[in-house]
Amino acid sequence: MPFRVTRQSRSAVVGLTLLFVLAAGCTDDTSTSSPGPEAKTSSSPVVDSSPYWCDFLPQQAVRTITGLSITIEERKTGVPTTHGQCALRNDYDRLSLVWSVRDGDGVLDTARENFGDRQLATLPENLGTGLIAYTARLPRSRPYYTMMLFRCGKKRPWISVDLSEVREGRDPVSDLIELLTIARERYGQLHRCTPTPI
Repeated sequence: MPFRVTRQSRSAVVGLTLLFVLAAGCTDDTSTSSPGPEAKTSSSPVVDSSPYWCDFLPQQAVRTITGLSITIEERKTGVPTTHGQCALRNDYDRLSLVWSVRDGDGVLDTARENFGDRQLATLPENLGTGLIAYTARLPRSRPYYTMMLFRCGKKRPWISVDLSEVREGRDPVSDLIELLTIARERYGQLHRCTPTPI
């Protein structure tokens, strides 16, 4: 039986998404070291190639950025036309991806409220509006947080990606910008629209 999207389920999705954003900002205060300016991108580039995790993220690109070589379990929920949530898990969630075509401005405002003082970078103007932040908390809390709001046809989708870790020696800002660029293009392919910045 197909899942029917009602006004209540839409509100629940937006509420759940905001809860995830808030929870990411209110986790264990134990810190890990912040990525320093000496971080440099290694020789392995972040490239778009199948297979994908969470519909938008190339598996090899995720492994290149994080350095994870362990077996990963993927869990996805959502309605393909309007929203989705995905987690990559081993002993805990190593990556979380949430996307929706609703309330992007509200989610972005909440992200800036929670992570504005921990921001590593804003997004390049040609990608969209959003941020990349690092909370300096334990990997279990997925301290690398990204959020991107863009336009695709008549809709204003947003995508948020949280990572548990970035491989030592890599530049997290450059890598996450590349990952978001691929995710945005994949969104356009899957939803048959042309992504443009807001």
